[in-house]
Amino acid sequence: MKSLMDTLLLPWTNRVLVTGVRLGIFTILADQGMTVEELSSRMGTATKQLKPFLDACVSLDFLLYQDGKYRNSPFSREHLVQGKPGYIGDFFQMVSAESKQWDGLYGLITGRDDDPSDHLKGEADARKFTLAMNNVGMLGEAEALAGAVDLGDCRKMVDAGGGSGLYSVYLCRKYPHLRSVVIDNKETLAAAREMISGCEEVDRIELLEGDIAIDPFGENVDAVLLSDVVYEDSFAEKVLKNARKSLRDNGLLIIRGYYHDFENPKSRFSALFKLNQMVFNPDGSILTLPSMKKKVAEMEFTIIRVAPLTERSSLILARK
Repeated sequence: MKSLMDTLLLPWTNRVLVTGVRLGIFTILADQGMTVEELSSRMGTATKQLKPFLDACVSLDFLLYQDGKYRNSPFSREHLVQGKPGYIGDFFQMVSAESKQWDGLYGLITGRDDDPSDHLKGEADARKFTLAMNNVGMLGEAEALAGAVDLGDCRKMVDAGGGSGLYSVYLCRKYPHLRSVVIDNKETLAAAREMISGCEEVDRIELLEGDIAIDPFGENVDAVLLSDVVYEDSFAEKVLKNARKSLRDNGLLIIRGYYHDFENPKSRFSALFKLNQMVFNPDGSILTLPSMKKKVAEMEFTIIRVAPLTERSSLILARK
């Protein structure tokens, strides 16, 4: 039986596998180990884009990583190296190509052309994206955050880019004296308003329309939460500046996200999440856990804690 997370990641997993076969990575490696620079030179690709992809392959057990070199896993050595008797790379590519026809399966079964997922071919709309992130948050993320931070001395928190407001709900539930301001765009807040309407904490959660990279968060704020919102370098710098301006002296900065750590390439969700960020923002500089820590320090915050939050996410706590 596959785990829930394995099932959730199947679309990304399949893309990584087929892309690796098409690139010929497994055939190039065969029975040897190579550094990312050696592979990049052999393939004629950019190291910057190749390394996150290789790390994703490691997280999925398609590759092994040791002493700075990537090697085929036993599965890949047997089934993904062209010329080997057990090679099935051509089959994977065929299934990938034919999968496009499966987009019509809903209409085939219902006899209708109004597939409700049609609008999701590409980026999801604000409502669907908000619901999707709320789904993941409910898989232990919000509960873990509430258990990992101490807001005993905080009265006002800003949840910048707070989406559905889920994390504000959990934190306000734990701290009855806490009030939170969720700042996000109009479409996202419309979904958030609907989703928190039945919560006991709704009277202590304010929904404020704004652009977190531009609009002020307020003054003398006790804590700023950036949950799953800052991944691109230039955007993160703007948001962190805004957070610093709003925080009182010794105010708390809370950053939660799916930051990939090159020192831990086995982290499956964060490795695939980084690839997803690259696909949707190919020209951006996507932050990893080390570069996010460096960015926070550069913005003159004092980092007090960096740790895994769940098997998927990381937590950075800092003071102004």
